[in-house]
Amino acid sequence: MRDLLAEIDVESSNLSQQLAVLRRAGIVVSYRDGGAVMYALSTPAVLDLLAAGRRILGEILTDRDGLLAELHDQSGALPQP
Repeated sequence: MRDLLAEIDVESSNLSQQLAVLRRAGIVVSYRDGGAVMYALSTPAVLDLLAAGRRILGEILTDRDGLLAELHDQSGALPQP
């Protein structure tokens, strides 16, 4: 968890709670390595799922931004994003 805290800006207690949720959902597994608790994806399929979600959200946001720009060009009344 220490390495995760160094990478992201979140409180230790919040990260611990989120990791517990992911562990209960079966998305990650935890194990001890000496005194450290390590986390890993439960299956490589989780990585595939996350990559698909990122692609979908990217397409949605691109489509939304393009539509807003098109509407703005047509009407001149809508603010730019």
